[in-house]
Amino acid sequence: MAFELVIRGGTVVDGTGAEPYTADVAVNGTEIAAIGNDLGPGAREIDATGHIVTPGFVDAHTHLDAQIAWDPMVTPSSQHGVTTVLLGNCGVTFAPCRPEHRELLEGMMETVEDIPSHAIMSGLSWDWDQYGDYLDAIAKSEPAINVTGLVGHCAVRYYVMGSRAVDEMATDEEIEQMAGLVDKAMKAGAVGFSTSRVEGHRIPDGRPVPGTFSSEEELCRMAEVVRDNGGGLVQTVLGIEGDADKVCNLLRKIGSVGGNRLMTNTSVAFGWPRRPGDDDGQLMHERFAAMAEDGHDVTGGCIPRGSGYICGMCN
Repeated sequence: MAFELVIRGGTVVDGTGAEPYTADVAVNGTEIAAIGNDLGPGAREIDATGHIVTPGFVDAHTHLDAQIAWDPMVTPSSQHGVTTVLLGNCGVTFAPCRPEHRELLEGMMETVEDIPSHAIMSGLSWDWDQYGDYLDAIAKSEPAINVTGLVGHCAVRYYVMGSRAVDEMATDEEIEQMAGLVDKAMKAGAVGFSTSRVEGHRIPDGRPVPGTFSSEEELCRMAEVVRDNGGGLVQTVLGIEGDADKVCNLLRKIGSVGGNRLMTNTSVAFGWPRRPGDDDGQLMHERFAAMAEDGHDVTGGCIPRGSGYICGMCN
């Protein structure tokens, strides 16, 4: 049997957790047609001896929400073998959005992720209100790789509470309005909900982003909506509790109520006490392992390289 493409003799890492093995990989169109030894000829062949052959990677924590509109190649993710990117992490998204809140959302993205506001305002069409409309706008750019997204807590809170979203607790009625927006977003294609509990994520005037201090009841209600839409992902970055056990207890509540997959960070200590000799994230790793043993589907993301902050002095 002839194939359009045969990648020969590479070390196959198939993503299932199995040990790497040497094999040929045949491709027809956009699908893997066969994996094995001594496959038939290909119209095009690549000698992959000494190289790894693997499916595309999923970039599960990105803030390409604006860039993707003017960069359909979705760089640099696509340049590193990524074939699927997840937008909308940390509660910071551009939808849902009322017209009068556009500058609030772009300013927040600039201060949280250092993306210039003028690029956001001029690069996006802003012809949407609900999250599904935003996904439609992204689809028009015809991105080169798969794109999926989370609906962000910050945008949802602004949509319902306006300027009160930053500092005030939501009423029961407002929580239900937010739940309705998340439900609508899930039905329109969002794969989950994201939020931030890190005080370092701030809006331009220096206050923490909306949702940072929201109640457990509010977060659990959003998790219920994700659950009721067939299950999905609840993503959060952690920080304000200052205690690893409190953080994990909150995650346990979200997971128990929603039955959701949980994704959060493990590598940054945020002031949590560390025992001598512990590596960064070891304390959280232990807590997450215990949660997994209890049946919670929790994934802790970490930074696989050195990282740091640039600080300055001001009056």
